[in-house]
Amino acid sequence: MSESTSRVRIVVVLPEVFPGGGQALSDPHGTLSALARLGAAARLERMPSLVAAAEGVRGADLMVVDGAPPEAAAAVVEAACQAGVPVVAVVQREGEAVGWFRLGVSDCVAAGADGSRALAAAALEQIRRGRETRERRSVERRLAWLENLNTTIVNEIPAALVVLDRERRVVATNPAFGRAFGSGTRGRPLADVLPEDLRESAELDALLDRVAAGQIAAPATARGHGAGGRPVAFDLRVQRLDPAGRLLLVLTDVTERETLTRRIRDLQRYNENIIQNLNSALLVVDNDAGVTFANPMAAEILGEPGSDLRGRSVWEWFSTAAARGALLARTLSDGTRFRGAETILSRADGSVLPIGISCAPLVDADGTRLGAVAVFQDLTEISLLQQQVLQTEKMASIGQLAAGVAHEINNPMGFIHANLFQMAEYLADVRRLWAHVGDLQKAVGSGDVEATRRAASGLDEASRDIDADFVLTDFEKAIRESQEGSERIRHIVRDLRDFSRQDRDERISADLNQCLDSTANIVWSMMKHAVVLQKQYADLPRLRCNPMQLQQVFMNLLVNAYQAIEERVGDSGERGEIELVTLLRGDQVVVQVHDRGVGIAADRIDRIFDPFFTTKEVGVGVGLGLSTSFHLVQKHGGVLRARNRSGGGATFEVILPLAPSGETGAAPGDDAEAPSGEVEASRAP
Repeated sequence: MSESTSRVRIVVVLPEVFPGGGQALSDPHGTLSALARLGAAARLERMPSLVAAAEGVRGADLMVVDGAPPEAAAAVVEAACQAGVPVVAVVQREGEAVGWFRLGVSDCVAAGADGSRALAAAALEQIRRGRETRERRSVERRLAWLENLNTTIVNEIPAALVVLDRERRVVATNPAFGRAFGSGTRGRPLADVLPEDLRESAELDALLDRVAAGQIAAPATARGHGAGGRPVAFDLRVQRLDPAGRLLLVLTDVTERETLTRRIRDLQRYNENIIQNLNSALLVVDNDAGVTFANPMAAEILGEPGSDLRGRSVWEWFSTAAARGALLARTLSDGTRFRGAETILSRADGSVLPIGISCAPLVDADGTRLGAVAVFQDLTEISLLQQQVLQTEKMASIGQLAAGVAHEINNPMGFIHANLFQMAEYLADVRRLWAHVGDLQKAVGSGDVEATRRAASGLDEASRDIDADFVLTDFEKAIRESQEGSERIRHIVRDLRDFSRQDRDERISADLNQCLDSTANIVWSMMKHAVVLQKQYADLPRLRCNPMQLQQVFMNLLVNAYQAIEERVGDSGERGEIELVTLLRGDQVVVQVHDRGVGIAADRIDRIFDPFFTTKEVGVGVGLGLSTSFHLVQKHGGVLRARNRSGGGATFEVILPLAPSGETGAAPGDDAEAPSGEVEASRAP
């Protein structure tokens, strides 16, 4: 068997599967023996039934039917023809060949002595023809698929295609070309089809000439105006198709791309102008804390004006103390965001600047962290302004206390003044008495008994006249009372001096109970006619803080408590109660100011810490007291809370950490809950 018939599958249908089938070719010239001549590469499959033959013919190279009239084999022949498998029929009776060919068999072989050799030859021929037919059909299907693919691509490609002949006339176009430049262009010169501004902007004629001459031309961009005068742009490419000089011109509309590119460039310039002229510093760092971008203000604040900061470690400015770089470090490590936190940075010249900083992670489109963005401002001037505002607030508080303080000083000054007048009179009496003592001394010194008796009698008479015992006793009492009054004045003046002293924003070790008590002493003169003051101080460790700032907080809370009581009691003569409590709560110090005033309205409790929010009449308050207090407590790493008390009144609570952190941007939490039914406010201004 030749190579062309190797690895073939032949389905054989013999007489036993046909009811009343005829006599097959007898061995050794029978059907199977004849097909066996094809060699071992031909696999013969003897079908056990007509159903098996109809189903098993798919994928076969040949079917051979023997021992049946044409009408009996019609079903299996039809199945073979539908599967594209050639059929060879063994004809047993004269005249049956016509019937077989009508069924669609490819060849017939007469049964008989010569049938064995004829069957093998017919099988080889039909296998060859079948393969050729299948290959031709496969090639035809492939060509049809490629033609359909080419047509689809040409029709659906979002680019205008036009084929030109040697004279630059349009030979063929795709639908995209018709939509862009109009239909019915076949046979027309390209110059009549494409707008002149497009051709001239891309120097199209010269480009076509170079490609027609066999040169390689780079893509060009053609720009012009479309419908309605709208600017358009096309990416233009030319390819030579064949020796006959036909050219393919591809025009891709890039108007939108150019518009987007131009908008991106404009946005880049816009953003660059904003970033470069920001009054805030902007730093972008990678995951290793290396600076990848810094605007001019960042270089200025960091003390590196005019230098390129890229590649330098951000820890050069933020890591001189562990806490100073904590915000940025947390953003880089776990993606934590911070907004409006306060910290400090160190510059190369050794100076330290207070800054307000916001940090956010830098992520790509997939959410992968690429580093961090830090925006910060120099707070030096703002800190000075804050100190001035704080000092102004202090002086305003002192102004509110002025009348009470004047009264407190006037009382001891009154009796000191009266005692001084009395002591002047007593001093005249003492001098008169002292003169008689002098006369007695002289008489005794002279030895004159009579003179001594008269001097002693005069001294005794003067002593009775001025009541010397009373004068000396009352003189001593007046001195003691004057000393007590002056000491009271000295304490009042000292407390006022300490409270009004300019705040230097320095932290020292201080006794919080003493700070609270000193402030209460100052306020007491103003509110003692309407308030009963209770104190319950715990034994507190010394706290590293700014006592001047905390005294300002306590002053504001006490004045607010007094005003709330005064508003409740009015002119009734009733006295309200303020209770001052200090206590330890875990690693926190707590100062509570309880009052039995009017309390805080439910619709206002969320706003009491807002700047300029006040419930007082015009001229009584400007709404900065609680806002300033909140800010000062927050600077100490603490939190200021307010809540209404059951039964009336309010409680303000200052919570401070025993070991304050180096950062001032966040207040610590507190696990204590407000009593049931109480409304609490601890919102930042």
